[in-house]
Amino acid sequence: MRKTLLIGGGGHARSVIEAMGPDRFAGYVALTPAPVPLSLPYLGSDVQAVDEFSPDDYDVHIAIGFDAHGTLRLRSKMIEAYAGFKAPALIAPSALVTPMSTVGGGTAVMSRAVVNRSNVGCHCVINTGAIVEHDCHIADNVFIGPGAILCGEVTVGRNVFIGAGAVLHQGLHIPDSTVIGMGAVVISSPAVSGTYVGNPARLILNTNR
Repeated sequence: MRKTLLIGGGGHARSVIEAMGPDRFAGYVALTPAPVPLSLPYLGSDVQAVDEFSPDDYDVHIAIGFDAHGTLRLRSKMIEAYAGFKAPALIAPSALVTPMSTVGGGTAVMSRAVVNRSNVGCHCVINTGAIVEHDCHIADNVFIGPGAILCGEVTVGRNVFIGAGAVLHQGLHIPDSTVIGMGAVVISSPAVSGTYVGNPARLILNTNR
């Protein structure tokens, strides 16, 4: 098995190592060494690594969540920067991905997560204990937080963040670049991209303006 470079040195990177096992990874790259040491060797800057490591020798996995500004922009930037590298899907041993499901390259299905007869795009995160029920369609770079539940036939656009413990009613459509807050209960499809919180979820920030 080819070794994988882990891109990122924060809490999500530590979670990926724990879920998938350290033996899968050659080491990690980040702007600076992780303040809390990772159980992998630090191999240098994630920016320099694009040039210093060859796609012929290494795969990559983008292990970055929200950035300091509360967005997925840094994650998106790293996905684009490492587009020339192969990024295999990572599925934790305790996760359940049913045979009729598809999971795109670079996606991490974390411990005890469930993907049931659904299509998940590239570079997504189905975090610890999250449930993606039947016939969902998840686009690229979607981060689904721990314990979140998509109740079936939910379509999620690109670059969407769904917070921990959020619940999405069956059959919804979530626009690109939307944030669903932690614990939100979404009972109708959001009309515009933005940030939605509460029960029932309501728009608090319209990013289309």
